[in-house]
Amino acid sequence: MGHSRYKFSVSLILLAFLFLPTVSADDPSSSCLAYSYTESDSHAFLIQANSSNFGNEINVQTNCEYIELWIDGALVASSTGSTFQYAIEPGLHNVSLISNNFSANYSYVNFYPDRLNWEFDWIELNELDVEFIDVTKAEIQENWASFLSIIIAWMLSTYVYWNLVQSYVQKNFIEEVTN
Repeated sequence: MGHSRYKFSVSLILLAFLFLPTVSADDPSSSCLAYSYTESDSHAFLIQANSSNFGNEINVQTNCEYIELWIDGALVASSTGSTFQYAIEPGLHNVSLISNNFSANYSYVNFYPDRLNWEFDWIELNELDVEFIDVTKAEIQENWASFLSIIIAWMLSTYVYWNLVQSYVQKNFIEEVTN
């Protein structure tokens, strides 16, 4: 009788859990989400606190009805649509995305110009004496270096094997000289 009473109480507890109303933290229809990133070449850099990003424009993606982009405490752009872009100056900035239901603050975000534009300008600004070579010439030099390294490796291994075989023959084979 004790065993059936245990089964009955366990099944009653399970039945109670099944019919409990579910409680959700917030309504997904009213939630708002937004993120921002920069692009350089075929790479995208997500904006977050203490990050470095390459690119000349901030891209904002959102499902919010209205969102504002704040940079260094100043409102620079806002949108009622799902996406927008804002041209950013290189340097260290504080970025904020603010909406009615959403707020994201990113401190110390470093923006660098687009990789394709800044590489050679940086060298000119720092007055480095760098000689640039053509890409095809660099590839030809790589091919020659590979070919010559194969030849050198073959010669060294052949020399080592030759010496091993020669020492084995001299130690193990004795010639008899007769008059």
